[in-house]
Amino acid sequence: MDNDNLPLVLMADDDEDDCLLARDAFHVSGISAQIHFVNDGMELMSFLSGSLSPPSIILLDLNMPRKNGHQALKELKSTPAFQDIPIVILTTSQEEDDKSFCRQEGAVSFITKPSSFNEWIGIMRSLTDSWITAG
Repeated sequence: MDNDNLPLVLMADDDEDDCLLARDAFHVSGISAQIHFVNDGMELMSFLSGSLSPPSIILLDLNMPRKNGHQALKELKSTPAFQDIPIVILTTSQEEDDKSFCRQEGAVSFITKPSSFNEWIGIMRSLTDSWITAG
Protein backbone atom coordinates (compact mmCIF):
# COMPACT_ATOMS: atom_id res chain seq x y z
CA MET A 1 0.00 0.00 0.00
CA ASP A 2 1.24 3.48 -0.93
CA ASN A 3 2.13 5.60 2.13
CA ASP A 4 0.04 8.47 0.76
CA ASN A 5 -3.07 6.29 1.13
CA LEU A 6 -2.35 5.33 4.74
CA PRO A 7 -4.09 7.09 7.63
CA LEU A 8 -1.97 9.81 9.23
CA VAL A 9 -1.14 10.23 12.91
CA LEU A 10 0.10 13.77 13.59
CA MET A 11 2.07 14.30 16.81
CA ALA A 12 2.87 17.78 18.13
CA ASP A 13 5.65 17.55 20.71
CA ASP A 14 8.94 19.41 21.17
CA ASP A 15 10.60 16.58 23.15
CA GLU A 16 12.74 14.69 20.64
CA ASP A 17 13.10 11.66 22.94
CA ASP A 18 9.32 11.33 23.31
CA CYS A 19 8.89 11.60 19.55
CA LEU A 20 11.46 8.84 19.01
CA LEU A 21 9.76 6.63 21.61
CA ALA A 22 6.37 7.24 20.03
CA ARG A 23 7.71 6.55 16.53
CA ASP A 24 9.44 3.33 17.60
CA ALA A 25 6.40 2.13 19.57
CA PHE A 26 4.21 2.97 16.60
CA HIS A 27 6.36 0.88 14.25
CA VAL A 28 6.78 -2.03 16.69
CA SER A 29 2.99 -2.12 17.00
CA GLY A 30 2.73 -2.91 13.29
CA ILE A 31 0.20 -0.14 12.73
CA SER A 32 -0.80 0.44 9.10
CA ALA A 33 -0.54 4.20 9.18
CA GLN A 34 2.07 6.90 8.86
CA ILE A 35 3.22 9.17 11.66
CA HIS A 36 4.40 12.75 11.26
CA PHE A 37 5.90 15.05 13.90
CA VAL A 38 5.79 18.81 14.43
CA ASN A 39 7.56 20.70 17.23
CA ASP A 40 4.87 23.06 18.48
CA GLY A 41 1.42 24.48 17.92
CA MET A 42 2.61 26.93 15.27
CA GLU A 43 4.04 24.09 13.15
CA LEU A 44 0.90 22.05 13.81
CA MET A 45 -1.41 24.74 12.45
CA SER A 46 0.89 25.39 9.50
CA PHE A 47 1.04 21.69 8.63
CA LEU A 48 -2.74 21.32 8.83
CA SER A 49 -3.34 24.45 6.75
CA GLY A 50 -1.11 23.09 3.99
CA SER A 51 -2.43 19.52 4.08
CA LEU A 52 -4.82 18.15 1.48
CA SER A 53 -6.49 15.76 3.90
CA PRO A 54 -6.77 15.84 7.69
CA PRO A 55 -4.94 13.40 9.92
CA SER A 56 -6.87 10.52 11.48
CA ILE A 57 -5.78 11.70 14.92
CA ILE A 58 -3.62 14.39 16.54
CA LEU A 59 -1.45 13.57 19.55
CA LEU A 60 -0.89 16.87 21.32
CA ASP A 61 1.59 17.73 24.06
CA LEU A 62 0.60 20.61 26.32
CA ASN A 63 4.07 21.96 27.13
CA MET A 64 5.59 23.33 23.91
CA PRO A 65 7.23 26.63 22.92
CA ARG A 66 5.67 29.37 20.76
CA LYS A 67 2.12 27.97 20.78
CA ASN A 68 1.47 25.46 23.56
CA GLY A 69 -1.02 22.61 23.55
CA HIS A 70 -3.73 24.60 25.35
CA GLN A 71 -3.59 27.32 22.68
CA ALA A 72 -3.42 24.81 19.82
CA LEU A 73 -6.36 22.75 21.15
CA LYS A 74 -8.50 25.86 21.49
CA GLU A 75 -7.60 27.01 17.96
CA LEU A 76 -8.18 23.55 16.44
CA LYS A 77 -11.60 23.18 18.00
CA SER A 78 -12.65 26.69 16.92
CA THR A 79 -11.57 26.17 13.29
CA PRO A 80 -14.34 24.47 11.28
CA ALA A 81 -11.90 22.63 8.98
CA PHE A 82 -10.13 21.02 11.97
CA GLN A 83 -12.75 20.73 14.72
CA ASP A 84 -13.76 17.14 13.86
CA ILE A 85 -10.21 15.73 14.05
CA PRO A 86 -9.89 13.60 17.22
CA ILE A 87 -7.28 15.09 19.55
CA VAL A 88 -5.57 13.05 22.23
CA ILE A 89 -3.56 14.96 24.80
CA LEU A 90 -0.29 13.10 25.39
CA THR A 91 1.64 15.01 28.03
CA THR A 92 3.66 14.80 31.23
CA SER A 93 1.01 16.81 33.06
CA GLN A 94 -1.14 15.12 35.67
CA GLU A 95 -2.84 18.35 36.73
CA GLU A 96 -6.63 18.19 37.17
CA ASP A 97 -6.91 21.74 35.75
CA ASP A 98 -5.22 20.57 32.53
CA LYS A 99 -7.48 17.51 32.31
CA SER A 100 -10.57 19.60 32.89
CA PHE A 101 -9.54 22.25 30.35
CA CYS A 102 -8.81 19.62 27.68
CA ARG A 103 -12.15 17.86 28.21
CA GLN A 104 -14.01 21.17 28.02
CA GLU A 105 -12.18 22.14 24.82
CA GLY A 106 -13.02 18.85 23.09
CA ALA A 107 -10.04 16.51 23.45
CA VAL A 108 -11.16 12.89 23.14
CA SER A 109 -8.62 11.60 25.67
CA PHE A 110 -5.97 12.76 28.13
CA ILE A 111 -2.98 10.44 28.56
CA THR A 112 0.01 11.01 30.78
CA LYS A 113 3.18 10.02 28.95
CA PRO A 114 4.32 6.55 29.95
CA SER A 115 7.58 5.72 31.66
CA SER A 116 8.38 2.47 29.82
CA PHE A 117 8.64 1.51 26.17
CA ASN A 118 6.08 -1.30 26.63
CA GLU A 119 3.60 1.29 27.92
CA TRP A 120 4.29 3.42 24.83
CA ILE A 121 3.50 0.39 22.64
CA GLY A 122 0.27 -0.21 24.55
CA ILE A 123 -0.80 3.41 24.11
CA MET A 124 -0.08 3.37 20.38
CA ARG A 125 -2.03 0.13 19.94
CA SER A 126 -4.95 1.47 21.96
CA LEU A 127 -5.07 4.73 20.01
CA THR A 128 -4.92 2.84 16.75
CA ASP A 129 -7.72 0.49 17.76
CA SER A 130 -9.85 3.42 18.89
CA TRP A 131 -9.22 6.10 16.30
CA ILE A 132 -7.45 4.90 13.16
CA THR A 133 -9.34 3.06 10.50
CA ALA A 134 -7.86 2.12 7.17
CA GLY A 135 -9.33 3.50 4.07
